Amino acid sequence: MIDITIARITHVEWVCQLEMLLHRSSTSVSLPSYHDCELGVWLYGEGLRAYKEIPEIGLLEKSHKFFHVAADNVLKWHNGSKFNSQKTAQAEIDFHDALRTSKEIVYHLTMLEFKMLQKYQKSQEVVPSGLKNMINHPWQALKSVIDGKSRRLDVARVSLDMLKKDLVKSGVQDSLCE
Repeated sequence: MIDITIARITHVEWVCQLEMLLHRSSTSVSLPSYHDCELGVWLYGEGLRAYKEIPEIGLLEKSHKFFHVAADNVLKWHNGSKFNSQKTAQAEIDFHDALRTSKEIVYHLTMLEFKMLQKYQKSQEVVPSGLKNMINHPWQALKSVIDGKSRRLDVARVSLDMLKKDLVKSGVQDSLCE
């Protein structure tokens, strides 16, 4: 199981690291392959199979691969011994591709989480009112969180509790659910 919030934050952090590399204000960094990073391990381990009915999972996979290609190009440029204006210009293009793709990844992860919550909401008899409001009015809920006008609802905790209940009902025992 992957923590979608952590996956989103990780991609934002990677973009920041790539930007620091682009400005040569960071030391050498290595990026695991798209199969070996945390998101890749989850995608190819269970994500693609478990959520194949949600279209965003396929889009997430494509964006994830493209992000790694662009990020790897920035890393190769930074870690290389020769810097010239042509390579620097290409590294900036690759960085902007990685930035754009990272935003797509965050969007696909958010939509995947939203659709998972919708699925669980439909399968549960009782859903906390805050979660129900977030599912039924996602943009309004997001705006209220950004504006700081809302009580904070721990969506991750609520969705994990719902998932745990669902797994227990289906007889699946997993140490993650304890």
